[in-house]
Amino acid sequence: MLNEDALSELLSQLDAVANAPLTAYQRELRAQGLLAESGVSIAQIVKAMRRYSLPWNQKKAAECGLPVDTWLEATRIVNQSPGQSLCDLLDRIHQMEAVAAMLRAGYVSGRDAHGRLVWSR
Repeated sequence: MLNEDALSELLSQLDAVANAPLTAYQRELRAQGLLAESGVSIAQIVKAMRRYSLPWNQKKAAECGLPVDTWLEATRIVNQSPGQSLCDLLDRIHQMEAVAAMLRAGYVSGRDAHGRLVWSR
Protein backbone atom coordinates (compact mmCIF):
# COMPACT_ATOMS: atom_id res chain seq x y z
CA MET A 1 0.00 0.00 0.00
CA LEU A 2 1.26 3.47 -0.88
CA ASN A 3 1.65 6.20 1.72
CA GLU A 4 -0.97 8.95 1.82
CA ASP A 5 1.06 11.40 -0.26
CA ALA A 6 1.67 8.82 -2.99
CA LEU A 7 -2.01 7.80 -2.92
CA SER A 8 -3.00 11.45 -3.22
CA GLU A 9 -0.72 11.87 -6.22
CA LEU A 10 -2.24 8.76 -7.83
CA LEU A 11 -5.76 10.06 -7.16
CA SER A 12 -4.83 13.44 -8.67
CA GLN A 13 -3.64 11.66 -11.80
CA LEU A 14 -6.76 9.46 -11.92
CA ASP A 15 -8.91 12.57 -11.37
CA ALA A 16 -7.26 14.22 -14.38
CA VAL A 17 -7.91 11.11 -16.48
CA ALA A 18 -11.51 10.79 -15.24
CA ASN A 19 -12.27 14.38 -16.24
CA ALA A 20 -10.30 14.44 -19.50
CA PRO A 21 -12.16 14.88 -22.81
CA LEU A 22 -11.66 11.24 -23.80
CA THR A 23 -13.86 8.26 -24.51
CA ALA A 24 -14.44 5.80 -21.67
CA TYR A 25 -12.12 3.34 -23.42
CA GLN A 26 -9.33 5.93 -23.72
CA ARG A 27 -9.73 6.89 -20.05
CA GLU A 28 -9.52 3.27 -18.99
CA LEU A 29 -6.36 2.68 -21.04
CA ARG A 30 -4.61 5.67 -19.49
CA ALA A 31 -5.72 4.76 -15.99
CA GLN A 32 -4.64 1.12 -16.36
CA GLY A 33 -1.03 2.23 -16.74
CA LEU A 34 -1.23 4.44 -13.64
CA LEU A 35 -2.81 1.66 -11.60
CA ALA A 36 -0.31 -0.97 -12.74
CA GLU A 37 2.62 1.32 -11.99
CA SER A 38 1.33 2.07 -8.48
CA GLY A 39 0.64 -1.54 -7.51
CA VAL A 40 -2.53 -0.47 -5.68
CA SER A 41 -5.87 -2.21 -6.14
CA ILE A 42 -9.13 -0.44 -6.92
CA ALA A 43 -10.51 -1.58 -3.55
CA GLN A 44 -7.54 0.05 -1.78
CA ILE A 45 -8.12 3.30 -3.66
CA VAL A 46 -11.84 3.32 -2.82
CA LYS A 47 -11.02 2.68 0.85
CA ALA A 48 -8.42 5.47 0.87
CA MET A 49 -10.90 7.90 -0.69
CA ARG A 50 -12.96 7.69 2.53
CA ARG A 51 -10.13 8.90 4.79
CA TYR A 52 -10.34 12.41 6.21
CA SER A 53 -6.57 12.61 6.51
CA LEU A 54 -5.88 11.88 2.83
CA PRO A 55 -4.30 15.04 1.34
CA TRP A 56 -6.28 14.56 -1.90
CA ASN A 57 -9.55 14.87 0.04
CA GLN A 58 -8.30 18.04 1.74
CA LYS A 59 -7.27 19.51 -1.62
CA LYS A 60 -10.51 18.61 -3.43
CA ALA A 61 -12.64 19.97 -0.59
CA ALA A 62 -10.72 23.26 -0.72
CA GLU A 63 -11.06 23.44 -4.52
CA CYS A 64 -14.83 22.99 -4.19
CA GLY A 65 -15.08 25.46 -1.30
CA LEU A 66 -16.43 22.80 1.04
CA PRO A 67 -15.62 21.42 4.46
CA VAL A 68 -13.80 18.09 4.19
CA ASP A 69 -16.76 16.35 5.86
CA THR A 70 -19.06 17.47 3.02
CA TRP A 71 -16.53 16.31 0.43
CA LEU A 72 -16.36 12.94 2.19
CA GLU A 73 -20.17 12.76 2.09
CA ALA A 74 -19.93 13.19 -1.70
CA THR A 75 -17.39 10.37 -1.72
CA ARG A 76 -19.73 8.16 0.29
CA ILE A 77 -22.64 8.90 -2.05
CA VAL A 78 -20.77 8.02 -5.25
CA ASN A 79 -19.16 4.95 -3.70
CA GLN A 80 -22.59 3.44 -2.99
CA SER A 81 -22.79 2.41 -6.63
CA PRO A 82 -22.10 -1.26 -7.29
CA GLY A 83 -19.09 -2.31 -9.32
CA GLN A 84 -15.39 -2.49 -8.65
CA SER A 85 -13.95 -2.09 -12.14
CA LEU A 86 -11.52 0.61 -13.19
CA CYS A 87 -14.28 2.15 -15.34
CA ASP A 88 -16.53 2.30 -12.26
CA LEU A 89 -13.79 4.02 -10.26
CA LEU A 90 -13.21 6.62 -12.99
CA ASP A 91 -16.96 7.27 -13.24
CA ARG A 92 -17.15 7.81 -9.48
CA ILE A 93 -14.21 10.21 -9.46
CA HIS A 94 -15.85 12.08 -12.34
CA GLN A 95 -19.15 12.34 -10.43
CA MET A 96 -17.71 13.51 -7.12
CA GLU A 97 -17.46 17.23 -7.92
CA ALA A 98 -21.03 17.30 -9.26
CA VAL A 99 -22.31 15.53 -6.15
CA ALA A 100 -20.33 17.93 -3.95
CA ALA A 101 -21.92 20.89 -5.78
CA MET A 102 -25.40 19.44 -5.18
CA LEU A 103 -24.65 19.03 -1.46
CA ARG A 104 -23.29 22.59 -1.30
CA ALA A 105 -26.54 23.82 -2.89
CA GLY A 106 -28.54 22.18 -0.11
CA TYR A 107 -29.85 19.10 -1.85
CA VAL A 108 -30.25 15.76 -0.06
CA SER A 109 -29.29 12.57 -1.85
CA GLY A 110 -31.26 9.35 -2.00
CA ARG A 111 -31.71 6.28 -4.16
CA ASP A 112 -34.78 5.29 -6.15
CA ALA A 113 -36.19 1.75 -6.30
CA HIS A 114 -33.64 0.88 -9.01
CA GLY A 115 -30.66 2.17 -7.03
CA ARG A 116 -30.20 5.34 -9.08
CA LEU A 117 -29.10 8.52 -7.36
CA VAL A 118 -31.92 11.05 -6.84
CA TRP A 119 -31.95 14.48 -5.21
CA SER A 120 -34.51 16.39 -3.14
CA ARG A 121 -34.59 19.63 -1.18
